[in-house]
Amino acid sequence: MTNDAGLVARDDADNKATWASMLREHFVALDVVESPTDGFHGDVSSWSLGHLSLARVRSLPQVIDRSTSLVRSDHRAYLQVGLMRAGHAVVQQDGREAVLGPGDFVVYETTRPFTWSLRPEPDAPIWQLDVFTWPRASIRICESDSHLVTATTMDGSSGLTAILSRMLRDLMVERPVVATPQSAALADEIGNLLTVVTSSVATPEERHPDATLVSRIERYIDEHLDDPDLAPETIARAHAVSLRQLHRLFAARQHTVSRTIRTRRLEMCRRELVAPSSVGRTVSEIGRRWGFPDLGVFGRAFRETYGVSPRAYRSGGGPLPTRWSED
Repeated sequence: MTNDAGLVARDDADNKATWASMLREHFVALDVVESPTDGFHGDVSSWSLGHLSLARVRSLPQVIDRSTSLVRSDHRAYLQVGLMRAGHAVVQQDGREAVLGPGDFVVYETTRPFTWSLRPEPDAPIWQLDVFTWPRASIRICESDSHLVTATTMDGSSGLTAILSRMLRDLMVERPVVATPQSAALADEIGNLLTVVTSSVATPEERHPDATLVSRIERYIDEHLDDPDLAPETIARAHAVSLRQLHRLFAARQHTVSRTIRTRRLEMCRRELVAPSSVGRTVSEIGRRWGFPDLGVFGRAFRETYGVSPRAYRSGGGPLPTRWSED
């Protein structure tokens, strides 16, 4: 059985309204502003590797904005990496601004407002951007670190960031066709490398004391996900804080403690569903192991997070684009 990585979906737009709709379909709800009205063109080519979606985006000069109102109306939670292939961009999020040239990349979150300003080279008509999209729950970058690294220029020419840049560029060009468990594992390994890169960018000196405490709490949650007694009360006691203080810390992150536990447990289920060591375990057994004794509740929660049922994910590796064409 192989993943559909050899198939590429291609969409074209010849006006701004169609373009905005296309971007929403491939990514999240976005507004397109400051774009040419005459002779408009844009296209998106996309494919998937397990739960990782990859897209090449090309168009004319423009500004793409995800406002607070769009975030509120469209709750899809992704962590994305944007890698410039041709042209230049300025990316804004969390009070910072990243300037990108060819080979540079940036990390950003769809659960918070962001803006892309995209321009081609002076002698070229279009810019070209590669976008890598993971379900937020599948990336183990805690939000306290994420807030420190979004809209930060990741240099594509030297250091650890250059290694990841080259890997992402090669992945987009080669489009490896691999079996379902390997495709999910590869998507996870790239996500793990991204986590290492971001942790090297977010220095401890920049962290707020509350963020350091939240990071410790998140590690504790990860280490106790298979404990049926894991709950806000036990977490508060383990960290010598009041239940009210614990909820306050997580309210600032726009996630409740209980939702964080559920999200992390779903992620462990996702990884185990396609792990070679779990071939003999049923979907129900995997759900029960990670705190979902009711198969129906597990299935609905998994679909809400990953866009596909646990059984379908196990057999196909993840949600796939709806329209395919041979590239």
